[in-house]
Amino acid sequence: MLRILLAEDDDAVRQMLQTALERDGFDVVAVAGVREALHCIATENFDVLLSDLHMPHAGDGFTVVSAMRHTTPRQ
Repeated sequence: MLRILLAEDDDAVRQMLQTALERDGFDVVAVAGVREALHCIATENFDVLLSDLHMPHAGDGFTVVSAMRHTTPRQ
């Protein structure tokens, strides 16, 4: 089963995507912002990142993508 990190600041969009992906059998961790996404990337393993590129506060979706690209999978 693929594990997906979903980073989306819009509550309705995040919930809709999470529901649809979970219904299709994916394991989804959904977060509302950059800070939460970076924490998840630092502490957990994910196969796929689905991220909004324009999120408020420090950083943006490109920050999340960069962190995911530079992460070594944990055993």
